[in-house]
Amino acid sequence: MPPRTALLDTSAFKALSRDSLLAAMENGWHLTTSPWCFFELLCHLAEEPDFAKARGHLMKFRGLEIVDKPLDRAVATSQQSSDARIWSSDLAYAALGAIDAAGSLDDLNRSLIVDEAGNKRDVKGCVDRIRQRLEEEESRFRQVIAEVIKLIRAGQVPRSTAEERHHAILDMVASGGSALADTPDLDYGASATNEEILRYSYAYWAYAFLRAVAQADAGGSTCGKNDFEDGQLCAYVPLDEPMWVIADDRPLLSTLSATREILVDVGMAERAAFKPAKPDMLLQGGPS
Repeated sequence: MPPRTALLDTSAFKALSRDSLLAAMENGWHLTTSPWCFFELLCHLAEEPDFAKARGHLMKFRGLEIVDKPLDRAVATSQQSSDARIWSSDLAYAALGAIDAAGSLDDLNRSLIVDEAGNKRDVKGCVDRIRQRLEEEESRFRQVIAEVIKLIRAGQVPRSTAEERHHAILDMVASGGSALADTPDLDYGASATNEEILRYSYAYWAYAFLRAVAQADAGGSTCGKNDFEDGQLCAYVPLDEPMWVIADDRPLLSTLSATREILVDVGMAERAAFKPAKPDMLLQGGPS
């Protein structure tokens, strides 16, 4: 039986021990995660008083494949460039090597990594820039959710039926732009087909729309800060490709389940190939 792919979010990665991850791989799972899961934890490394323990926790990434957004990879393939592309996954692997070699936080902060273009980067500067970028993107995402909530409350976004929710998501796919890119200078408008944008962005915008609906119904004006990270993860979940999305986060799991239900209800069940599950799914024997 070929290995089954599991995409882990930050909550699942934190919940699973190194031994559990190894056992899952031995049971036939292909474990993946996003670069931003790694970067999110890297940004909190300085908050941990025991560097050796924190380093050991981050070294669990050694057993996982850190993947880039499939839309970004598709666009980069179409958008030929003679310049070396600097992917977030490559930076994550390079930083992981620096963490492995460091004996202390000071050692790590003095470490240099080399990107795909041959540029030397100091780890501390990378962390500072990543933290700033995440804060900026979090703010942008929450503003998008706030605007959708306003439209919902104004009655401009019908969402009572699955068809209405599906069309609202398609409108966001068509006009909402993209998630935080995993490499610079991608031209989605020129280099991505409509089908690629639909395939690789539907789950992301479904998450944004459904969280906006939930917050509007709850009387909120925008989403929580953690919703940005969960939304990012959904940008790694394409339609059509069998994948288990592993999370220890109830809103993320319920929103992914609701996304599947919408696709099924509008006659696109064959495209809803992803399935959400809690981390213990990986410990219940081989994938089925």
